[in-house]
Amino acid sequence: MTLGVAATALGTTSCVNDLDLSPINPSVTTDVSKNMDQVFADIYLQFATYGANGDSPVKDFDGGMAAFQRAIFTAEEMPTDEACWLWDPDKFGTLNYGSITPDLQASFGFYSRLVINISLCNQFIQAVQNGEFDDAGTDRAQDYVRQAHILRGICYFYMLSFYENPPYMAVDLPIGAEPTQPGRQAIYDEVTSNLESVVAYYKENNKTDVYYGFVGLDVAEAVLAKIYLNAEVFTGTPAYDACYSHCKSIIDRLGHSGYYGTGLARSYQALFGYNNDKYALGNAGSDVNEIIWTIPASRTDNTNDLTGYSGSTFLIAAWNGTNGVESTVPCPTMDAKYASVTDPNDLLYTAKDKDGNEYQGIYVYCATQESYDAAKATFDKEDVEVWQKTVSEVIANKAYSFDPAATGWVSGEWIHADEVWKCMVARKSFVRKFDWEDVEMTKSNDLRVAAWQTASHGFSVENPSLVGDDWGKNGYLAFKYTNWAYNDDGTIDYVTSASIPTGQPYGGDYAAIRLAEIYLTAAEAILQGGGGSQAEALQYVNNIRQRAYGANYTPWTSLSMSDLQNERCRELYQENCRRTDLIRWNLWCTGYTWEWKGGVKTGTNLPEYTKSYPIPTRIMTSSSLQQQTGY
Repeated sequence: MTLGVAATALGTTSCVNDLDLSPINPSVTTDVSKNMDQVFADIYLQFATYGANGDSPVKDFDGGMAAFQRAIFTAEEMPTDEACWLWDPDKFGTLNYGSITPDLQASFGFYSRLVINISLCNQFIQAVQNGEFDDAGTDRAQDYVRQAHILRGICYFYMLSFYENPPYMAVDLPIGAEPTQPGRQAIYDEVTSNLESVVAYYKENNKTDVYYGFVGLDVAEAVLAKIYLNAEVFTGTPAYDACYSHCKSIIDRLGHSGYYGTGLARSYQALFGYNNDKYALGNAGSDVNEIIWTIPASRTDNTNDLTGYSGSTFLIAAWNGTNGVESTVPCPTMDAKYASVTDPNDLLYTAKDKDGNEYQGIYVYCATQESYDAAKATFDKEDVEVWQKTVSEVIANKAYSFDPAATGWVSGEWIHADEVWKCMVARKSFVRKFDWEDVEMTKSNDLRVAAWQTASHGFSVENPSLVGDDWGKNGYLAFKYTNWAYNDDGTIDYVTSASIPTGQPYGGDYAAIRLAEIYLTAAEAILQGGGGSQAEALQYVNNIRQRAYGANYTPWTSLSMSDLQNERCRELYQENCRRTDLIRWNLWCTGYTWEWKGGVKTGTNLPEYTKSYPIPTRIMTSSSLQQQTGY
């Protein structure tokens, strides 16, 4: 089977026209009798991308915004302290404030994406069970069914997180039939039972291998761990013992090699670069398999093989901006050796930036008097501002000067990306969770903020507003993903990067579930009495911190729940966990405020009903579903 941009084999015309979001039977719209692989690939395609905007199964809505990762990010991250969306109030309304109304397009986007992907999984499982494929009786077909159950379980984890009374489509629900609402407990029981059966089969038959980009035993157990971690919210009864058990199973298999034998990648930055696929489970590019579930993207030779406007593209472009920056060099130097220079070190110079910090740059050498005169004339032009000749900072081995009159100095070149949306900023409460060396919060030994743009580049950490016109003056840029290729140690691989296109879409995978999350989940389960020891939990968290701080690492000697919560925030930011985490910790409504929570600049409490999202109006008007409490 080839995972790629396959034609959508499962017709979705009925689901979007009728607004019941249930695809019609594929055997009616397409002859799939000999194309089981293609139909199955389409399920993965709907997690990875969305097709051309006009072909998105979520009609009358921006296709990129309805892609899986981005749809979940909208629901999990934008209402919290971690991020916000600065534009499109007609689509997002008060989502930035932690609340939402049923008629907002954003609500329709993430609801529709979940229901469509669940429908596709159900439909495939039914087609195999009904013998609608020539290969339906093969072992391959049954393995596909198990993977469909895992992908379906991922969607129901978010359904359980987003809705107090979620719509439910049983595996055997007839195609086109309306979902039921049996309650969270019943859905939780059915989904975990299915996933436990899948896990048991894999273990009993020693099937631990997985192909890159696909799901298997480790993802199945990771999804179960996520569901069990939140069991008390979903059912009223905690299941930390089951959560810990599955985490421990994953750690025992994957927690080897890599960074100090923990199974973690040796660099945090490298996990979120263009070539991060080498750290994904099933890929032979590295001895590390930290990315347990990856949502693949690929872009080679300027061909978009599997890309879209979500994943790494979204998480680069939405933060990115270009403002008040010029690349610059010292006054050019004539050197007759230039034509014969073979050692790059011969082209280096050492100088100091405006703050007195030494840096190394690359001279512009001129081999002849004529070329020197031309370069010097350009440097000395009257219309070249003095600030454009001053090296303010060297980033990625290139010197830049900053316009002192500009608000926020940033260049997409710094993350090797041209696409700039200027759509997101971080909130101050989130920024403060990291360890900073100065009161302005510009310098940190925590390598997880290495790509951020802070007050050192003219950005304000304050959030006087959450509107796009104030970009540069209303929050830091919390870059996590870049378009650089990285070496294992986190240094930029300039040779490989030189051949990477800098325009969107970008080709880095989205790391949907990482081993680092499993370590933190296991630690929380231990602190909540799920098994293991306090020493084990402490070691798991110190594994994370050791990589985050590198040479500046100081191990913790104790671990509180508050410590764990903050470390989870620092490590997993932008990984679609935050809202669910805050609700589990009873910090969503009360107990913790952040900028603009509840629509108040300094933050205020949220009503209890906001723990659930509403079912979109477009769904309610065409169904007999019950709306969520409070809406």
